[in-house]
Amino acid sequence: MDLDALLSAARKKREPLLRSSDTTARRLFHGPADGLDGLVVEQFGDVLIAQTFAGHRLLPEEQLRRAIDRFRHEVGARAVYRKLFVSDRSAVPADVAAMHTNPRPWLGEPVEPEITVREYGLGYAIHPYDGFSVGLFLEHRENRRWVRSAAAGRRVLNAFSYTGGFSVAAAAGGAVSVSSVDLSKRYLEWSKRNFEINGIPTAGQRFFRSDVLDFCARARRQGRRYDMVILDPPTFGRLRRPARTFVLDERLADLLRGAVGLLDPGGILLLATNARSIPLDLLGRDLGAASGARECTILDPPILPPDFAGDPDYSKTIIARIT
Repeated sequence: MDLDALLSAARKKREPLLRSSDTTARRLFHGPADGLDGLVVEQFGDVLIAQTFAGHRLLPEEQLRRAIDRFRHEVGARAVYRKLFVSDRSAVPADVAAMHTNPRPWLGEPVEPEITVREYGLGYAIHPYDGFSVGLFLEHRENRRWVRSAAAGRRVLNAFSYTGGFSVAAAAGGAVSVSSVDLSKRYLEWSKRNFEINGIPTAGQRFFRSDVLDFCARARRQGRRYDMVILDPPTFGRLRRPARTFVLDERLADLLRGAVGLLDPGGILLLATNARSIPLDLLGRDLGAASGARECTILDPPILPPDFAGDPDYSKTIIARIT
């Protein structure tokens, strides 16, 4: 296997993205779509994140390291931080966990704990060595752009808000209010930081630390209503208090009913998932069922960004108007 050739070819396919001045975060190598399953390389400003996945046969460690280092120099990156994804994220070995929070990179020189990247002109805080995820899921670039274009005058609920990417996009697009819901206090604070980076006051925003299903039930009792609801749930998660697991396949119908129940007539629901086990047509059927007697009109969603080309099942999006 000539990994240098594969990396170079992947980079050339992304030349238009690399030339963009208002977007500085992109996926440079996308696993099997670029010729090697088990390897993903993302660029955040001048920092690369190399994701490798347990159970996949890659090059011997030193060969892999040398190839990625050559690629680092090719794209002008200061550092490469490595994320090793194990099969069971609930039982991560101590040395692997420590690697993900080590300021010393796999390759290159140490960088700041927070860097800011641009996406269609908006700024987002990235933490290169703060765990498995760095703060921005790049497959939703066009979804965030769509939300920004459609948010004007709307009351927006961003469920499973993570670090607030969709929330910032909605606020920048002129939403009259944005409510962000996440179980993690740390991610909600990170969301506020992203508002700050973009000069958007947080005083007019709402941040709720809550389980999404609990929030939907409570909001409905309180009479809260929204014109747009964004659902980007995890495929699987372990919750601590009370101890339980979240499995999207099992809870999707409940989530959709909860979201639809908060939408005023004519409201928009955006549902996104990277669960390969759930086909797109099933998402549509489940959304139709959750809408009950209300009319559900499926709108054309954004296509996956070009740096994810060749893997259409990687992330699926449905956008619907519920009347």
